[in-house]
Parts: sequence; C-alpha cells; structure tokens
Amino acid sequence: MSITSEEYADRRRATQEVLREQGFDAVLAFSDYKIYANVRYLTSYYIRFAGYEHTADGYYVFGHCACLMGAHDGDEPVLRTDQTWDVLRAKEMSVYPDADGTPRLGRELGELIAKRGYKRVAIDNWFIFPARDYLDMVAAAPGVEFVGSTLLSDVRRVKSPAEIALLRRAEEIADAAVQAGMAAVRPGVTEYDVAMAAEIEMRRLGDMETAGSSIINAGVNSALGSAGPSRDHVISADEWAFFDCLPRYEGYCGDIARMRWAGDPNDLPAELEELHAVTVQMNRAVVAAVAPGVTPSELDRISKAVAAEHGLGALAIPLTGHATGLDIHDIPDYNGDDAPLLAGEVFTIEPCLLKAGVAGTRIEDVVLVTDDGCECLTTTSRGLFADSRPEPATPASAEAAQAHS
Repeated sequence: MSITSEEYADRRRATQEVLREQGFDAVLAFSDYKIYANVRYLTSYYIRFAGYEHTADGYYVFGHCACLMGAHDGDEPVLRTDQTWDVLRAKEMSVYPDADGTPRLGRELGELIAKRGYKRVAIDNWFIFPARDYLDMVAAAPGVEFVGSTLLSDVRRVKSPAEIALLRRAEEIADAAVQAGMAAVRPGVTEYDVAMAAEIEMRRLGDMETAGSSIINAGVNSALGSAGPSRDHVISADEWAFFDCLPRYEGYCGDIARMRWAGDPNDLPAELEELHAVTVQMNRAVVAAVAPGVTPSELDRISKAVAAEHGLGALAIPLTGHATGLDIHDIPDYNGDDAPLLAGEVFTIEPCLLKAGVAGTRIEDVVLVTDDGCECLTTTSRGLFADSRPEPATPASAEAAQAHS
C-alpha cells in the first residue's frame, strides 16, 4: 500500500501548478513532530522527537523540518531537518536527494532562498514556524516576501486512490481497536485496563506510533471530553466507557469514537439513554447530508439542530468533525468553513455532548466523500451494549434536521 515514486512526482506537479497560479516562486512546507503532514506528503520524511539540544550558539528546541519546493522543475526540492543526529534517516527516507540537517534551519533556508533568487515564498504551517528561525530566514533573504498560506494543505484535501486505500486500512484498525476496548469493559476494571486493550490492538495491527493520545474514560470522567485513562478509576455497573481511538497505518490516521455500558442494559438511566441516542441521531443526520457541494458549516448546523431539537443544544461542543489524513486534525474543520466539499475528501463526523458532573458522549465515524454522497469507512455498531440489540432509532431526515438550523 506504500505511496509510489510516481505519486510523489504527481504531488510535486500539483503543488507547482498551484504555486504558479497563485504567483509564488516557491513554497516552504513546514512540519514539526506533531503536525507533520506537509513535509511527509512531499518527501516521505517526518520528525519523531522534540526537545533541547546544545550547540555552539547555546540551546535550541529541535523538532522541526521543512521542504523548500520551487514553482518550476529547474530547482530540485530540498529537505532540511533541525535534528542533526537524524540526518541518515532523513537521507534514507526522502524521495529527494538533497536532504540534510542543520541547527539553524531558518538561516540555511533563507540563504538558499536568496541564492535561488526567489522573491515571493509561501510558508505552509506558518502558524507553528519558530520565531528564531523566521527571523534568521528574513535576515538571510532580505527583500523576499514571505506569505502565510494553507496552499499545500489545500492540495492535500482530495485523497488519491492510494491514500484512500491506506485510510480504509487505518479505519479497519480503528474498528478493531475500539471493539477490543469495548470487549474489556465490565464492572471492576479500571479505565487504564480497557484503554490498554485498545492501545495494544492499534499497535499490533498498525504503526507503533499512533495518530494521537487516545481519549478513553468512564462515568463522570467521560464528561471531560478529552481526558486520558485513569489507573485509579474503577468502572462500576452504572457507568459507560467512552472510547476515542486514533491508530495510524503507514502514516495515515484512523479515528473512531464509541461507548459501551458496563452493567445491565435494563439499568441504563433515562438521562444517559437520551444523551447517547441524541448523539447517534446527530451523527446519522450529518452522514445522510454529506455530498459534494455541501459545506462543513452546513453539516455543523445540521448536527447542532438535532441537539437543539431535543433541548440539548447547550451541551454540544463546537467540534463536529475535521479532515484526516497524514495529520489527525486537518483542513477542513467544520467551524465556519464554507468551502464546498469535494469528492475524495476524508473527514470525521463526531458530535459530542458533555454534561458536566454527569457524563459525556461522542459517536465518531470517518467518511469518504463520493460523487453522489459519502461512504462510511467505520463499521462498528454505534450501540451501547455488547448484545445484538439494535442501535438507537434513526432520526428524522437530514432535511428535517436542517430545517431546525
């Protein structure tokens, strides 16, 4: 399933085409050890660690890399990492031969930009570009216009067939992981116990490095929304466990959220039953509405309309979902994004209701936008119970939900 050299060449051509359309001489694709899609997308290399390193200039914080790619074929793309001890790995992984390390990333990139005569350079991921490196780069390339951009992030939005295959596998692993975790849920075990069942399955089937820290907790802790598992919280028969698992497969991120009741299904309180059922309805209404041309903002309104219809609008968190690929949270994000969806985009649908001091819910699926709708890549039942009883009732149509927005 690995990405081929031909696909890397296609990525370069697509990036260069957009650079020329937008009047840039080059793009500086920047990544760190957490937000690494841009550089890995172009070169296959990614950063694994971050921390302090001492040099002749004193300490600096490493954990960054960049690919400088010109708008035309004459200038070979350049990969630089600020982890000088990771140069051999960078040279081995990079699809471009000019790969090296430097403790002064900005200065070296600025000198290269000036030498090549670039006058207008886009910086993608400029939000996280280190101040020291930016100042070094500007000093080394006086007169160059550096422009913050999401140019490369936008190029990456529509996934290739190879990427879709990798994302399918990542989601199969997400399904397996959440099912392993839910199977471990019973009264008397800790959050950490059930989390380990899911974590082991993610690494057994996928990459050793997951897409992010799992959100796995139970009972009142689930109302925190993004907490990690506790060794001390013992799950009781009147609680549910909340799973949000994030595996990787060959760098591509999977994501899923499900819940499992620990005790007798007949003992589920009406309040919790409603929280879960409405969350499932929010999820289904959004899935039903996904199609090319629909905007993330519209999907966000549909989700929140379902919550409001049941008097739970105040409990809905702002995040309805986000794109996923080489980064777990990518463009588009739902909040206020009015760019129409395109066939080939892959993103999560993860409505979440949090009632402080009581419990929290999240039902998350990953969908692929198709020519006439979407395909749900997750398959695990959204139901609360280990038996075969059906999921909560299907909500009103997406159109009806939209009418409430």
